[in-house]
Amino acid sequence: MRLPTVLNIEGPVIVFGGGEVGMRKVEYLGAFGAHITVVDEEDLTLPEGVDLIRRKITLDNLSDLIPEGTALVVAALSSRELNHGIAGHCRSLGILANVVDDPDVSTILFPALSMSGDVNIAISTSGRCPFLARKIREELDGGVEELANWLEVLSPVRERLSGIDEKNRVLELVYGDEETARLVRSGDLEGAKARAWEVYNVHSES
Repeated sequence: MRLPTVLNIEGPVIVFGGGEVGMRKVEYLGAFGAHITVVDEEDLTLPEGVDLIRRKITLDNLSDLIPEGTALVVAALSSRELNHGIAGHCRSLGILANVVDDPDVSTILFPALSMSGDVNIAISTSGRCPFLARKIREELDGGVEELANWLEVLSPVRERLSGIDEKNRVLELVYGDEETARLVRSGDLEGAKARAWEVYNVHSES
């Protein structure tokens, strides 16, 4: 069973393997401000802020390469044996591990993301078909910017309210207001915010 969730990465992230797949994971995780260290035998040119440990990787030296306090490990090596060994080592320490293209031994999977501002939509096929997840993301990308605009309109109103029932009642009225929706769709964010406050004031006085 795969539980979709949002992870707050407070500790360092280690990516084993600086090849094409490993660097895609570095780019993916770097977008969220993770402190990343790449472990590889080669002398790599890495993005700014990403550290490199140049060292031969064996099953015997994993304890040296995965220090206490590690939050997440990505195994992106060409060796299936090493990738599985890394996953097993992390499991014994309670560290989340992603083994690329091998969801069965991974304790965390990385979904395809459609992002705009603070709106992040994650799409996962539970590892069965990442290609389809990417295609779904492409379909969603066109609408996520509008959803991000809605976030900017609704969030200030929500902060003024108290109690989940009251929040849901008023936000439903703002979201269902045709004029607010028209302004959001047209990209008039300031107009949409002003209209949202009008709807809020009418219903807070009633």
